[in-house]
Amino acid sequence: MVVVLLALGGLSVRLVQVQILMADRLREIALRQQIATLTLEPHRGRIFDRSGRPLAVNVETTSIYAVPSLIRDPRAFAGRIAPAVGVSTAEIERRLAGGGKYFAWVARKVTPEVVARVNSLELGDQIGVLTEDRRAYPNGSLAAHVLGFVGIDNQGLGGVELAYDEVIRGRAGRAVAERDGVGRVLVDTRRVVEIPQNGADLVLTIDQVVQHIAERELDKALQQTRAANGLVIVMDPTSGDILALAVRPVFDPNAGGRARPERWLNRALAATYEPGSTFKIFTAAAALDSGKVSADDRFMCSPSLRVPGNHIIRNAERVRPGWQTVSDAVKNSCNVAIAQIATKLGKETFDRYIRTFGFGRLSGVDLPGEVQGIVPPTSAWLGPGLQTISFGQGIGVTALQLLTATTAFANDGTPVRPHVLRAVRDSEGRVVKAVGAEPLEQAVSAQTAGAVLQMMTRVVAEGTGTQAAIAGYLVAGKTGTAQKPSPSGGYAPGRYIASFLGIVPADTPKLAVLVVLDEPRGVYYGGAVAAPVFREVASQTLWYLRIPPAKRLRSTGN
Repeated sequence: MVVVLLALGGLSVRLVQVQILMADRLREIALRQQIATLTLEPHRGRIFDRSGRPLAVNVETTSIYAVPSLIRDPRAFAGRIAPAVGVSTAEIERRLAGGGKYFAWVARKVTPEVVARVNSLELGDQIGVLTEDRRAYPNGSLAAHVLGFVGIDNQGLGGVELAYDEVIRGRAGRAVAERDGVGRVLVDTRRVVEIPQNGADLVLTIDQVVQHIAERELDKALQQTRAANGLVIVMDPTSGDILALAVRPVFDPNAGGRARPERWLNRALAATYEPGSTFKIFTAAAALDSGKVSADDRFMCSPSLRVPGNHIIRNAERVRPGWQTVSDAVKNSCNVAIAQIATKLGKETFDRYIRTFGFGRLSGVDLPGEVQGIVPPTSAWLGPGLQTISFGQGIGVTALQLLTATTAFANDGTPVRPHVLRAVRDSEGRVVKAVGAEPLEQAVSAQTAGAVLQMMTRVVAEGTGTQAAIAGYLVAGKTGTAQKPSPSGGYAPGRYIASFLGIVPADTPKLAVLVVLDEPRGVYYGGAVAAPVFREVASQTLWYLRIPPAKRLRSTGN
């Protein structure tokens, strides 16, 4: 009886300890074993072009998981399933070891063929399937550098997918469900405790048709010139809306993670280059606006010019010598005359205008990866630095910077900030945010802007850019042919960047277009290889947008 009483007393103490003192902790452990907390993923917001055509959508796909607690021999399991999902045996073992007791990913967002192969293995309760969203880009590589791509968990990894990830990602919800004896979730017992909030939709400024035109004509030009790479940007110069941004080489965002990283580079805003003669319009604008040079001043366009540091500046072979005004120097793209204009302008004044136009700083475009370009301080403008910068050598710009600065000539001297987002819409289709034009710092006076725009129309009408002319429209533009710097110093022989920068119609600006071709083979002048691309892109876009030709062409300026 003593032994029995002692046993009953010890049992009573233990019952008190378990049922009273340890009750809360044991209840929590039991709930963790019996109740599973599930994350309810939201649907990622869709992306549309300016006319509502889909650029990025979501499609349902299947993912495969394993239940490690039911797998007696992980190595044998990995050996069977690895060939079916196209993953190494070692990787499957790593995933099993890194997962929990009841859940470990085997393969995510796989094709129906992979699911069929896995089902044929008859692994029973050791595996399960879940339905997830997979990001899909119905137009393939179209506008890839604008859209970017997403990772396996639908996180933005480039382009607007990254820039607006917080907006379109949404917020996950939570649900609870009971587990069975081996830890599997009983779906029919699921109860939602927090409803997921789907991401907002984005409407971009990109026009799918204009984007297609730009990419098609760029591909043709690269094939004809055998250039290493290239780009075309089409912008509304009055609002800053980017209608198209085509970059080559390109990648397919449907398989963005498998593309070579160098293909992700958005060269329009993340790569700098020396702009060459396209920069002369900004030299002319600074000279006239500062009052250091007048429209009537004349400069000798000789074949060569000796400048500080005992350096000699030369013109291209096609430039004819003679006395020239500022407008003539821009029209004929005379390096020697532009260098003399810069000498009268002076380092400090020229540097101030360069920076006011936005060079050497971010444009503020709503895309990731933008760089500032390279504008050396005036203390580094040694020897002929002032003169060479005047015609676009010794300074580094991005293509988007150059086009943004050019919008000043279409807006009475004030450039506008470039952007790709037009509106944000909630899941009900209501607009919750709209983006409009955002003027930047005024660069030059309206009078100067009009005068430079008139110079640019002469470039196309009778100068180096005649191949950019479009019947019925007044076109303003500037050609560029820049030597490429050599890694060992100086410039690499035979390596050039050809470009053309244009505004059309010049009398009522609707489009600003920049074409850049890197290292074209054979003929390499901007007026010969880049200007025709501008003509094709601009003319087709004008027709598509129903912008009528002028009844009677007239010059611009004051």
